[in-house]
Amino acid sequence: MDIVIVDDEPKIRNGLSKLLDGRGNWHVTGTYADAMDALKNMAFCSPDVIITDIKMPEINGLDMIDRMRETDQEAYIIILSGYSDFGFAQRAIELGVTRYLTKPTKRRELLGVLEEIEGKLSEKQFGQVIRRKIELFRNIFQADF
Repeated sequence: MDIVIVDDEPKIRNGLSKLLDGRGNWHVTGTYADAMDALKNMAFCSPDVIITDIKMPEINGLDMIDRMRETDQEAYIIILSGYSDFGFAQRAIELGVTRYLTKPTKRRELLGVLEEIEGKLSEKQFGQVIRRKIELFRNIFQADF
């Protein structure tokens, strides 16, 4: 599972990367200090999960998600924010955010959310494999008749 971390606080960015990278099949494929950098780089890759802060320089995490959703509807998004503002949470729901966690976040809670996402991704990939096999068998049997 490919994970991108977007947070302007180096301590959080580096700590999350250290905690998550290489854990099972998890790979931190990018860490970014601001949303603009993240948007530029995510145009060339499509992470499974994005973990982002809200309050950052230039554009905030919610605006980044809004822009990203124009091209990527599939990524799971986790917001880690020091703000428990209802307006932020409401907009996050509208943007299809998977989970809104407040800082400081309990390690176990974040890992639990990521494990749930990993399970959903596994189910999705299994379903795609089954659909491809069914299509292959259809093509084989149609060719014989």
